[in-house]
Amino acid sequence: MARSAGRTRPVIKDVAKLAGVSAPTVSRYLNGTVNVTEDKRERIAKAIKELGYEPSIVARALSKREMDSVVVFAANPSAFSTSETNRGVEAAARKRRFLLNIVSLDESDMDSVKARVRMGLSIRPAGVIVYEYDRAGIAALEYIPKDMPMVVVGGSFGDGEYQVINAERDGGRWMTMHLLDLGHRTVFHVGRPEGPTDNTRTNGWRDALKERGVTAPDPIIVPDDDLEESVKAGRTLGRRGDVTAIFAGNDETAIAVIRGLREVGRRVPADVSVVGFDDRNFGAMWNPALTSYTQNFLDMGERSFRMLFEQIQAKRAGDDAPPSQVEVGQGKPCLRASERAYGDGEIA
Repeated sequence: MARSAGRTRPVIKDVAKLAGVSAPTVSRYLNGTVNVTEDKRERIAKAIKELGYEPSIVARALSKREMDSVVVFAANPSAFSTSETNRGVEAAARKRRFLLNIVSLDESDMDSVKARVRMGLSIRPAGVIVYEYDRAGIAALEYIPKDMPMVVVGGSFGDGEYQVINAERDGGRWMTMHLLDLGHRTVFHVGRPEGPTDNTRTNGWRDALKERGVTAPDPIIVPDDDLEESVKAGRTLGRRGDVTAIFAGNDETAIAVIRGLREVGRRVPADVSVVGFDDRNFGAMWNPALTSYTQNFLDMGERSFRMLFEQIQAKRAGDDAPPSQVEVGQGKPCLRASERAYGDGEIA
């Protein structure tokens, strides 16, 4: 029985009518209760197939007193790391027919974190994912019930029994080492305010310089999303003759720094090598194409949901929780044209 064009999607009453049973009987069948006779079960199944009926995930979850959904607690929803991780979680949740609810935490109002966590938990999610990219994420952990399936994304090792960590510090170290390996005597750094953990790009920069016995110059810290301050940092560094290499905290900062260098007559990479972080798609289109470090936040999001789903399944089956898991989302450098060996000949 094909649905006619323009007709709304079938509901339980349509299934009940076609199967010759009551709507409550169809609900009991959908909820998996046993007090539905085999004859009725067959008729309902046939009607569902004929109508193309799809049960409401929300309605079924409410009847079980637990939502087939997960809640993500995250601050700074517009940040690249957050939005990409969200995409990964959503893709994995969709495959399991779970709903995804994102509760935004306000980094500027830490007193509101508790209320926002309570709001997210009020829908009775099957589990939660907390992004520890910011102070608000760390604060949120305090209000998550101990028996709630949970995965922590980001942060430092040991912040959660189930955790997916990004290689922020390792990536910062790699990019700095790369510039040192090119013969630069030191590497200057224009970075963002450091996060709440020690797993930061800036600490990776410090690690590399310390490992090579180089005294770290004072970093220039610019506010998030303040590109004019990054341009100003480029001008400041460009006026110094001893600056030959700069590691920027992200790609937006790197491009703004390059603009500042050009404004004071310094060429990239002929005079100064500049590298970024995150490998945003616009970096490869820049002139010169920006060397950067990519992190697969999408994969981290997918991993975190899979890890959470295993916990949810074990809890619903009455089994022991899975063994603790900590996975590291490794990044990789993307070498392009914005850096070169120190002392190389002029570039036309």
